[in-house]
Amino acid sequence: MKLTIKTTAYILFSSTFLFAQETGKNYAVFNDLIRHTEIESFYTVNELRRVFENPEVQEIEEVLSRFKRKPEKTKSYKEYRAIFLNEKRINDGVQFFFDNKIIFKKIIQDFKIDPLIVVAIVGVETGYGEIHAEYSVFNSLYTQVLNFPQRKVWATKELFELLVYCKEAGVDPFALRGSYAGAFGYGQFIPSSFRHLSIDYNQNGKKEPYNWEDVLGSIAHYLKENKYPDDYNNFSFRSKSWQAIRTYNRSDHYANTIIELRNELAKQVFLSF
Repeated sequence: MKLTIKTTAYILFSSTFLFAQETGKNYAVFNDLIRHTEIESFYTVNELRRVFENPEVQEIEEVLSRFKRKPEKTKSYKEYRAIFLNEKRINDGVQFFFDNKIIFKKIIQDFKIDPLIVVAIVGVETGYGEIHAEYSVFNSLYTQVLNFPQRKVWATKELFELLVYCKEAGVDPFALRGSYAGAFGYGQFIPSSFRHLSIDYNQNGKKEPYNWEDVLGSIAHYLKENKYPDDYNNFSFRSKSWQAIRTYNRSDHYANTIIELRNELAKQVFLSF
């Protein structure tokens, strides 16, 4: 039988409609993606169906408990800063800076950003790459869609961004691991930020979440896109630099800790090249 455009469109519509009649949590999330994102521009219905029928799709109980005890929400600033401002993290940060000095010199030239802010961000986010892959990113976002009504729209959008990134990069959606909130890579970008704000800083044709040159350049680019000013010496509360840093985690505790860690690093690092 010769398929006309009209017949093909009818078959695709029917497949989507029939799939939408299925019950269960997987199908509920699938249907949210179909209805509220442009996922069908990147995946056929059958491709998407295979993703959601994968036995690896599951809710993560620990993600639920982690959201209930988010340190920036449940701890005082004194308690929060103590997690990150310790001798090991400061010493490791100084060593990390010198290990990547060539990259940081380029970042100063290209972005006019204090490189120690970038060091402090990767120090707080992943301990300079040591802690970055606790949970399945897909399942972290899937869990949020199903269990947090206030985050459902956001998590559905991020699940869409994750699936598109995986399709574009040729990555198995279930192989990518990250935080309980759905961030991944050494820089802990959420999927939308990685797709739209990360850069191929080493110019090898790929934006790589586990390549330090790409990660450090992407963090600097992210801050500039969020209005980090060329004057990187003013880190006072509510300054433009402070506000740009805060966009990385939407927390006053976080922004203040990044700046404090930066100041501790600066005591041991001479920024003239």
